[in-house]
Amino acid sequence: MFATDCPTNGTVFNSTHSKYKEKLIMKKFYSTLISLQVGDRVVLPKSGLDLVQHHAIFLGLSNGHYWFIENKDGIGVQVVDSETFFLGSEKITRIERFQPRAGYSRPDLVEYALSLRGKGYELLKYNCEHFCNDVQHRTVSSNQANIGVGIGIAAGLALLIGIAASGD
Repeated sequence: MFATDCPTNGTVFNSTHSKYKEKLIMKKFYSTLISLQVGDRVVLPKSGLDLVQHHAIFLGLSNGHYWFIENKDGIGVQVVDSETFFLGSEKITRIERFQPRAGYSRPDLVEYALSLRGKGYELLKYNCEHFCNDVQHRTVSSNQANIGVGIGIAAGLALLIGIAASGD
């Protein structure tokens, strides 16, 4: 469906080392990969305490590789293979299944997601969660960003109150 749109991004698939890493990743996440459908969201822990999560959309299987599209800090929206996506991951936090609806099918989702390649990453305005909500639901939102802003505001207020209280 999208085989011509999935570059390997310079990954060398014919090297022994790369094939070995790919086999390890496939072994670890194989049961999840084979259960995914195009448009499903995969969420991985991005921090040691699982407080921050990385979101990506599954694009499907093409040329013998499983493909994802993600919005990556410092890079922006890009297509990556499963080896790249799962590199360094120990577990999957959750899968959010895509629910096709009238006027927005799996092929529509893939077309829309691929049209966003190259769009920049912005922590508070368009991070990986914003991107996945945009692609799956066509709404740009991020609970993680909202929580982060709320914590920042609360910390700022606490600091101001502390400064005001120390001036008394």
